[in-house]
Amino acid sequence: MSLFRSSSSYENRQASPVTAAVAFGIIIIIALYFGISGLIGGGKVSLDSAFESGMDKGSIVSGVPPYGAPQANLDYEHGVDSIPIGHEYYYMILSEDQQTILLVRADKHFGENFDSESYKNINGTSIKGKVRMTSSDVTAKFSELTQLDEPELKYIDTTYVSRSIKWFIIAAINLLLIIVLIVNNAVFGRNGRPRGLVGAVTGLVSIAGMLAAGYLLIYNILLN
Repeated sequence: MSLFRSSSSYENRQASPVTAAVAFGIIIIIALYFGISGLIGGGKVSLDSAFESGMDKGSIVSGVPPYGAPQANLDYEHGVDSIPIGHEYYYMILSEDQQTILLVRADKHFGENFDSESYKNINGTSIKGKVRMTSSDVTAKFSELTQLDEPELKYIDTTYVSRSIKWFIIAAINLLLIIVLIVNNAVFGRNGRPRGLVGAVTGLVSIAGMLAAGYLLIYNILLN
């Protein structure tokens, strides 16, 4: 009798799809929050104005930098337990009179727009980014490289749109996982699973989705 009761108790304790759906739902809410808030700026500022008067955190700066570094002044690599996750590339851009320097975070090819000797913007490339503050680790690295003695640095993040898109992708993947859970529960019951080719494809899609969402989540957190 006790064996039958234990078996029944085990079945009753099986994980409910509702629990998983709630967890995925929480991730969706968090991802949408960061995705939407990442796109919202505190006002638009021209790059010329930023060079002359500075820039406020959260504002959106756009314009054509006259001069810039032909390669990243700082390539900051992020990883987990020696496993590389992603890179941050920081470049210095200069005003027309070359007296004012601003910091830009961009992709690894951004420096190709500037001449290696004169530092002129040979491609006429423009930038648009959200003003943010560097992390303590990045500030410390710049202090080592450039002898800057500031508690934190402002920079123009030209990757802010792509970062928000990654948050939206995370939300979309988790929404897909919730749909798979609902359909599976409706068709096969609480603890049922599709078999054969359908089961294999569903399992692979679910695992791939969770791995992709997990990677993007770690990426966005580390490179925040």
